[in-house]
Amino acid sequence: HHSSRSLGAAHRAQRSSRARTAMRWSSVAAVGSCLPLAWSCSYVEIPFPSKAGSNGTAFMIGRTMELGDLFGKMSYVIETVPTHVSGGKYGYVAPMGVCGYPHLNTKVAAEGMNEVGLTISALALEQSAYEAPLAGSTEIAPEDVVGNILAQCDSVDSALDYLVSVRVVAKGLLDKMEMHLHWAIHDTSGRSVVVEYLEGRRVIYENTPRVLTNDPDLTWHWRNLNTYSNLNPTFPHQNDFLQVEAGRGVGSVPRAVGHGWNLFGMPGDSSPPSRFARLFYLRGYALNTQKMTDNSDAVVLGTALLNNVFIPYGVVPPNPTKGPGVDRPEYTPHGILKVPAEKKKN
Repeated sequence: HHSSRSLGAAHRAQRSSRARTAMRWSSVAAVGSCLPLAWSCSYVEIPFPSKAGSNGTAFMIGRTMELGDLFGKMSYVIETVPTHVSGGKYGYVAPMGVCGYPHLNTKVAAEGMNEVGLTISALALEQSAYEAPLAGSTEIAPEDVVGNILAQCDSVDSALDYLVSVRVVAKGLLDKMEMHLHWAIHDTSGRSVVVEYLEGRRVIYENTPRVLTNDPDLTWHWRNLNTYSNLNPTFPHQNDFLQVEAGRGVGSVPRAVGHGWNLFGMPGDSSPPSRFARLFYLRGYALNTQKMTDNSDAVVLGTALLNNVFIPYGVVPPNPTKGPGVDRPEYTPHGILKVPAEKKKN
């Protein structure tokens, strides 16, 4: 079952759909320094009860895609890639990033799920530093990781084995674009890992927080969650013991007037650390208040979380220091909801 779903009315107000993904073009190196950049993307996993899942639990995975518009020629299409096209053991479904610029007409997947429920999402990580070339080894470009893993692998273990068997080396225009990636990989058992390349070495994380955004590296984000340990899932009454009656109709002070003060201090900007913290705490508080009962509940929560990190066009400006036309505004052209255990993508 495959379908596409809008994240809400705001999506219809966006400019034409465009996919942010790293691409490789060998014939146009001269324009590499002019390629716009993308530094966003958000990813979150939501557990819900399902007979299809391991031990009765499946995960709804939500991710947003953000990008700079390459020459005004970027778009995306959702495609089914059968085995005779993938060249591997498995077919897969993926939103393909498409560049229609002359001599750059190509499609690359930065997201997808294969027929056995293995799913992988590529997100930007400027800190990435890939492996060095090694004589006699099989080398692949970072932008080929998603397609190769979906075509060849059936589990997190086999995906990690595949990455051991190759060297991920910056090739083509990827370094010129300054577009580096890390990957979230999830299989039908519910196992979730993140793969990063830091200082030329492959680093594997068991992604127990089940959230991913962008820079800095993942362990930094985990520690940064401690910054917001003051947040509270309950109505703030902790200072009631200080209350006194104030005059002139003010009433008791201090007291919380209105709702939402339990989240005071949660960052609201679109930076990677802020998006990471919001997805982690908002998901946790929502699940603490109302348990998921089925796939439909997870779709509702997943859509709400993606809407919370949705970036409207124009609110995240380009960096002018990179030169005229090099950087472009970041925004969210589309979001994805997928359930590996049920092999569904929405």
